[in-house]
Amino acid sequence: MSSLSTPSVRAHAAQIVTLTSAAWRVAPASPRARARRAPYGYVPVRVLRRLQKTAAAAFPAHRAVLAHSW
Repeated sequence: MSSLSTPSVRAHAAQIVTLTSAAWRVAPASPRARARRAPYGYVPVRVLRRLQKTAAAAFPAHRAVLAHSW
């Protein structure tokens, strides 16, 4: 296994966090914050609120079912 042909774990993690922040349209405060939060699956509160509003609008009858998940 050559380290030149495969990306490093750090590069792969940075790529995943970059794609996720672009998809959610939320950028971490700094590269240090991004590195600190990435392994734990951290999701900013404003993103969770946006997801809650989207879920409530998409499934108005299931609002009580989703309440425990958030």
